[in-house]
Amino acid sequence: MKKSYLKIIIYFFSLSFSIGQFSQSFKTARMHEINKNWDAAISIYQDVLNKNPNSFQAIRSLKNTYKKSQRYEEGINFLQYCLNRNPKDIQLYIELGEFYFLNENIKESKKIWSNGLLKFKDNKSYFRILLSTYDKYSLEKEIFDMVEKGRINFGESFLAQELGNYYQRRKEYKKAIDEYILTLLSNPGRGSTVSRKILMMSDDSEAKDIIEIKLLEISDKYPNIFLPTLADHYFKHKDYSNSFKTYLEWGHRGFFDPQKWLDFANNLRNENAYLLSVNAYEYALKQDLKSYQYGEALLGLAKTFEDQISPIKTKDIIPYFYGDNIFFEDAFQIHSKISPNNLQFSIDIYDSILVTIPESSLIIEAQFRLAEIQYKIIEDFDKASSLYINALLKDPPMKLKKNIILRIADVLFAKGEHKNSITFLDSVYNIYQIPELKNKLVEVHLFSGNPDTALSIINEIFSSITPINNGFNDLMEVRDIINYYYTDLDDLDKTAFKQFLKAEYLLKQRKISEASQLLNHTIDKNSTLKIIPMISLRRAILLVKMKKFNQALNQISLIENSLLGDKSIILAGQIYEQVYNNNEKAMEYYMRIINNYTNSIYFEPVRYHIRILNNS
Repeated sequence: MKKSYLKIIIYFFSLSFSIGQFSQSFKTARMHEINKNWDAAISIYQDVLNKNPNSFQAIRSLKNTYKKSQRYEEGINFLQYCLNRNPKDIQLYIELGEFYFLNENIKESKKIWSNGLLKFKDNKSYFRILLSTYDKYSLEKEIFDMVEKGRINFGESFLAQELGNYYQRRKEYKKAIDEYILTLLSNPGRGSTVSRKILMMSDDSEAKDIIEIKLLEISDKYPNIFLPTLADHYFKHKDYSNSFKTYLEWGHRGFFDPQKWLDFANNLRNENAYLLSVNAYEYALKQDLKSYQYGEALLGLAKTFEDQISPIKTKDIIPYFYGDNIFFEDAFQIHSKISPNNLQFSIDIYDSILVTIPESSLIIEAQFRLAEIQYKIIEDFDKASSLYINALLKDPPMKLKKNIILRIADVLFAKGEHKNSITFLDSVYNIYQIPELKNKLVEVHLFSGNPDTALSIINEIFSSITPINNGFNDLMEVRDIINYYYTDLDDLDKTAFKQFLKAEYLLKQRKISEASQLLNHTIDKNSTLKIIPMISLRRAILLVKMKKFNQALNQISLIENSLLGDKSIILAGQIYEQVYNNNEKAMEYYMRIINNYTNSIYFEPVRYHIRILNNS
């Protein structure tokens, strides 16, 4: 018994040793290949095959080495040897023909491939691999002869997708779409794959109309298969109206697919095609839906109305203050631009979800969305807080849970309860260890007037993250702001910086007027401090938000010659362009950037914007 165990141990030891040896051999051979030491590489592969004749890796590597070194005669001999051992290996058979082809014995290569069509006439894979080989060497006549034989054996749609790909690459779009249509007719299960091919092909302007005409023709005969592809074709080219009509026709013909409809409605919403999105959701809600699908449709409808509460924001030439920085983002909407109808519709639908839909993640998301409306738009912080907490208690998925936790901290902060916000974040971080909570702690400490603590937390975060982590650049920017305007400066500078932080805190409480007054008071008190240009720019932006545009322009004039001069000049240009509709005056300011601020990071965006204005 002991001898048997010993034999087993010895066997596995020797096997492991052999595998290790082979692995090292392959590494050595590849190094020889890289250095084009072909003889050495071939010798190693041959040695491995002598010890293990069935090594697939060695066979493949030796074939490739013969090909790369252009030793076609040796490759032919090797492949014939392999085929004698494995006569049914179609890959070896096709490669043998390929080696003859590369060795300029075209007649023999075609003979081998042609014989293979008889020898492997029942093997679909042989035809597919050979098609790829013929395509590689531009053997067009052979392709069509082979396809004809294949279709006699396997049906008229055989190799249709492959042939469609072939025609597409050659920009023979009419033939390509015919083959793709043939593919879908024979195998509707490939619908999504082939549809993607068709849609990719439509990127070429020459193909777009051809595809549309073909799909229109075939859709009438086979609506279930081709109407969705036609609808997606319209959608891709931003013809949302025809896309909707086509999907609607598909549904009216009895082919309603709930999930496809919901995906379509969501896509319309993402493209800001709100009216059509509402119609799509409402159509879905009239169908026989499962409970969770009904909930998804209601949720999507509510989101569509929510998206329309405020108009789509235009991208300014420069970011809103530090608007691309998470620590300075403005969560609130501007009241004067709110649509009361869309606001009420969204609230009503979210409320109906809470009442009519069984307990699910949809309930949690609806509560979260309602809370967002109360926080960002209505600014009822108490109601928002209650909704956030109720959503959190329902144990949402982690991604949503993180967003809820962060927002609870925001609401507490907005209510003036910064200590409670810090306590909440600390306690939750101890449970979930969510990195974003540390960033939020930085924000709360900073804007509640504790830059030293904020800086300490930032340095702690930097000890465990890298530049690829989310928020890294934002943290770097905040650290630079603290160090530049606060660290190692005198008491007057530090006091002014804390006044700036207090103003930011007031903004997070939606007290814009108070924040503006505080900043103005700080400017008047000592106009020579290091932070004054930044405070002045911040106040100018707030004056714009309060629609006090002339005062904003006056504020801007005071900081044109500062380090933030480029931002202030662009802001003035935007006021003249967007508020006063005076493009001529706006251009005067934009040209100052071109003439005087060639090193500004905004130089190229401004130059591009000038080009747009000149062409409008």
